[in-house]
Amino acid sequence: MMHRYVAGVVMAALLSGCVATGGPERPASTASDDQTATRVQGSLLGALVGGLIGAAAGDTKGALIGAALGGGLGYLAGNEIANRKAQYAREEDFLDAETAQAASLNREAVAYNDQLRGQIAKLDAESKQLAARYRSGQASRDQLVAQRNAVQERMEKSRQVEENLRKEHDIKSTVAKEERDQRGADDPYVKSLENQVKELQSNIDNLHRGSTQLARIDERLSV
Repeated sequence: MMHRYVAGVVMAALLSGCVATGGPERPASTASDDQTATRVQGSLLGALVGGLIGAAAGDTKGALIGAALGGGLGYLAGNEIANRKAQYAREEDFLDAETAQAASLNREAVAYNDQLRGQIAKLDAESKQLAARYRSGQASRDQLVAQRNAVQERMEKSRQVEENLRKEHDIKSTVAKEERDQRGADDPYVKSLENQVKELQSNIDNLHRGSTQLARIDERLSV
């Protein structure tokens, strides 16, 4: 019963959004209308996701709160996209800029992941040796704690990098989907952006695997 209620709330939000934006057709060509539509679409997507998360917790109140919070976060993403679009007179220039930025992020992510792999290998070897020495009484607890602090510092840095990459991935994924719906899947600008988005997701996945390895090393050093 609760799930049907939540579904009704979310559906009502989506339907009201369709009315507000004039349905699935592209809004009027003015910059103001385009920015408004982008913000509204971001809010609706956030509300849907937030509502489903709240519903998954088995709580009607949580679902409504989740929808409200998700809508706010979606609006912020939509607002960011709208602000970026406003800087360009042509849609193609906006897409070129987003694609170029994604390509730059991918290069940075690849370099970071390469560096992280080397650091993980070094920390892994050092932690195994130190843990063995600690168990045999040849290393102090302070040494173990110092090593663990170094691992946790690297974990926090990787977490921040991953969080920033995910935020940009979400924005660029939204742009790519919106432009794909409007321009078509064969549009070269859309294809270029989608390729960079896929590569960005792959780099994020690699970074997350590195973070998982760091978490295992951290666990090994726990006492």
